[in-house]
Amino acid sequence: MKKFNVLFIIGVLFLATAFIVSSGCKKDDPTPTPSAPTFVVTAIPYSGDNNYLEFYAACSSDDILLTKVTIKDPLGNNYVYTAGQQLWVKDEYVTFPDVYLKQYGTWKLTFVGNKSADGSSFTSSATVTVTGK
Repeated sequence: MKKFNVLFIIGVLFLATAFIVSSGCKKDDPTPTPSAPTFVVTAIPYSGDNNYLEFYAACSSDDILLTKVTIKDPLGNNYVYTAGQQLWVKDEYVTFPDVYLKQYGTWKLTFVGNKSADGSSFTSSATVTVTGK
């Protein structure tokens, strides 16, 4: 009987050790994916003509190297601004060189570029709603 108790205890210890070792070596945490930068966009009437808009945008999360911006108006027209890896410093508003015919509704801006800190590429979108008020 004493031999059975010793073997039983050794067996329980072996199983407990195997369970602890196998569960402790698992890596359940996936590699974190870099998050896309966030942008703040505003539209204001063009100073020369109230029938046109100009856009201002700022990256509120990172310094970035901007490659291009696609601006989609409420009618579905796309306008592309090529930035050529222009540096945009976090929280600094930048304007685009063009003005756009005022259309009421939601405008979507899609930003493409790289984060300045690590060079990782991103595509990020922001919207702004233009109203008649």
